[in-house]
Amino acid sequence: MSAQKPKGDTKPLALGDTLRDLALLRASSVELGSVMQDTVSPIAPSSANVAKAVADSYEFAKQARAAVKTQRRGDLDDVGRRLEEVRHKLEQVQKGIN
Repeated sequence: MSAQKPKGDTKPLALGDTLRDLALLRASSVELGSVMQDTVSPIAPSSANVAKAVADSYEFAKQARAAVKTQRRGDLDDVGRRLEEVRHKLEQVQKGIN
């Protein structure tokens, strides 16, 4: 029998496992920074990627502000009210046809 749990039952970064691992590192006097230095190499983002990310961020903020303004003005409530009126009229027409 395998001692491993099925994949569906595992939680990423389970608290108990993480705390145990940190306790082991502390007990063994291992500096976490020294372990990470050798395994992780910094990646410098290209200016094109940064520029695109900034542009996407500005576009997202612009769209979010527009959505908030629309909601505050009550435009959505007006459109919803008109749709309900049209739906009600169509139901009346359908009843008249049947």
